[in-house]
Amino acid sequence: MKQSENDHKNTEKLEPQTGAAGQNGDRESGSAGRPRSWREYIEETEAAEKKAEREAARERAAQIKKEKHSAAAWKEKAKAALGGARTALDEAKAAGKRVQEEPVKEKAARVAKAVGAAGGDAWERVCDFTADGWDRVSGALGKVRSVVARHPVSPLLYVTLLAVVVGVVAFNGTYTRAYALNLNGQELGVVSSLEERDAIVSNVESRAADILGEDYSFDAEKLSTTPVYVAPDEISDAAQIEAVLFEDVGALVQAYGLRVDGVELGCAATEQDLQALLDEAAQPYLTENTISYEFVEDVEIYPVELPSNTQYDLESIRETLSVMRVEQSTYVVKKGDTFNAIAYSLGMYPNELSILNPDVIVDKIWVDQELVIQEAVPFLSVQNFTDETYEEVIASPVEYIETADLYVGDTKVKEQGEDGLALVNAKVTYVNGVEVDREVVSSETLVEPTTTYSYTGTTPRPVTASNGYFIWPVRGTITSNFGGRNLWGSYDFHLGLDIACRTGTSIKAADGGTVIKSGWSGSYGKLVAIRHDNGYVTYYAHNSELLVSVGDKVYQGQVIARAGSTGNSSGPHCHFEVRINNTSVNPRNYLP
Repeated sequence: MKQSENDHKNTEKLEPQTGAAGQNGDRESGSAGRPRSWREYIEETEAAEKKAEREAARERAAQIKKEKHSAAAWKEKAKAALGGARTALDEAKAAGKRVQEEPVKEKAARVAKAVGAAGGDAWERVCDFTADGWDRVSGALGKVRSVVARHPVSPLLYVTLLAVVVGVVAFNGTYTRAYALNLNGQELGVVSSLEERDAIVSNVESRAADILGEDYSFDAEKLSTTPVYVAPDEISDAAQIEAVLFEDVGALVQAYGLRVDGVELGCAATEQDLQALLDEAAQPYLTENTISYEFVEDVEIYPVELPSNTQYDLESIRETLSVMRVEQSTYVVKKGDTFNAIAYSLGMYPNELSILNPDVIVDKIWVDQELVIQEAVPFLSVQNFTDETYEEVIASPVEYIETADLYVGDTKVKEQGEDGLALVNAKVTYVNGVEVDREVVSSETLVEPTTTYSYTGTTPRPVTASNGYFIWPVRGTITSNFGGRNLWGSYDFHLGLDIACRTGTSIKAADGGTVIKSGWSGSYGKLVAIRHDNGYVTYYAHNSELLVSVGDKVYQGQVIARAGSTGNSSGPHCHFEVRINNTSVNPRNYLP
């Protein structure tokens, strides 16, 4: 060390003092009392400065060590470790959200071992701190420092152990042990326990057995179970898992039912099977002109779930659809109808028709009267819509020429015209083969019709003129109808109706006309015969008294005779007979 000139002077000034000091020093050190040179002084000064620097370095190191192991430092390290653990957990959760059970067990074992070596109780208390419990960290960290002092291990190890423990605690608070279920290789869901899985399978087997009516065991090979750790909110709904398993069983299958007017007829595997049966039932009423058809009844094919072992009986449905059923309807009486004739035309006996119409007097029916009848109709009534093209006659138009030679209402053709011909296209609707509606879409005239000229009468009709229809000559019980019969042990053909009545009962003209017979006529006894304007002739026989003569004009309803039992007769009655072109016909066809 260099010394300046001033320092040297100062040194020289101090030498006497130094000498005195040296004397004292010599006494202490046992060295000779001599003055120190400036070099010695410099060396001593440098030594003192180095010593002071070493002391300051030791003090700084002690202070740094003290700060490093203070409560605040441990708190910051714990926070950093906890943040790192949370970051690692978030990354693990984002990557898969599941970890296998075994790695977690191994890690937990290692952590437990490390914590035991480092003082587990202290570290658990450190890991259990919460956001509002940081004030307890200082005391815990003090105990940690004492452990560190007794175990000269790097603090970094303890920080690592702290991060692992915090991570494990956070993991256990975030995830729970569960079991992933896979059905035929497809992920099904996650259950909380094996007991829950077994309960689901048991429910599925029970439901399937109830539906099938027989024992059912679920195929365990189709369902695999894998232990996993998942977040609590990832546990699946047991009912949803059960529904998927039950659907895989196939205990219920989609089928189709047939309903007619609300009545169930049966089921089939497919909708096409039932539609084929309906088409088969409708086929007899379809034609080559059919556009479409529908049923009058409310027919419905609807989906239904049935057990997979259901046996379908299509033949039973076919038989039901093909049967005929009796349906009540009405018949409107037309001109010329009789009660018996109506019954026979409907395939019934008169007494059967009478039972259906108890309030109807058999001999007193009239035109447009409605009679209740029964008819056989198919189980399904088919409404058939057709598109028809056909030729139709165009009636010859008529022009009338008035004449006094005819009565009012009577006509006579003067010149007959020719009918025309048209090509018609129409939409026609049938129900069970009977036409119920016809809509003409277009009509093309092929042949024009020609006009018919006809006379029409202007002379007032006398009361004796024919009306063109008959009334009953007398009311009473029919004792013998028109046709074959056995009379007194021998076969006989009866030409009219025998109407029983008391002797003296008034006999009326069935229609206006001219009397052509009035007198005795063999087996007829006393007979009246009337020719009507249309050429028909009516007979009234077996009378006790005749009230008209040949050539008389009589009107409809006029009394012409009194009933009796003359001629070939077994009792008082009126024999009524209708002849057309001198041939007897059934009077019932001309009476109301």
